[in-house]
Amino acid sequence: MISTRYNTWVPTSMENKCQPLIVVNDTGAILAGLPMSLPAKHVTTEQVVHEVIDRESRELLSMMLETQRLDILSVDSDSFMKARSLAIRKRRLNRLSNTDLSVLALAISIREMCPESRVLVATDDYTLQEAVRLAGLDFITVRYRGIK
Repeated sequence: MISTRYNTWVPTSMENKCQPLIVVNDTGAILAGLPMSLPAKHVTTEQVVHEVIDRESRELLSMMLETQRLDILSVDSDSFMKARSLAIRKRRLNRLSNTDLSVLALAISIREMCPESRVLVATDDYTLQEAVRLAGLDFITVRYRGIK
């Protein structure tokens, strides 16, 4: 079982954390076990972790953390506001949850701090995929076909 105390870091500096491929995982990607199967630097937000509630999924999440296949990052308020502003401008705000916005904000933040890295958002959520694309980022699907 995952403890309520886990290591988080705010990506104010990605020094030694930037990798060629960084995948920002939404809840569906975590539940599908993507960080265990796709070789990359995997990250997610605290908001995503709070959505993982059933025992089996919490055990999988715990294994991801223990094996260092996943890092949990805090989203800074500036990045969150950038994501929110983008969603407002593109008329997507009412269709994105705060968790979705946190994933988008983290991806935007990492892209700014790791310009040499390829940053992908792993999600099957069509609205989040649209927002990711509108932010100039790329996404990968987990189980289902994505937007075209």
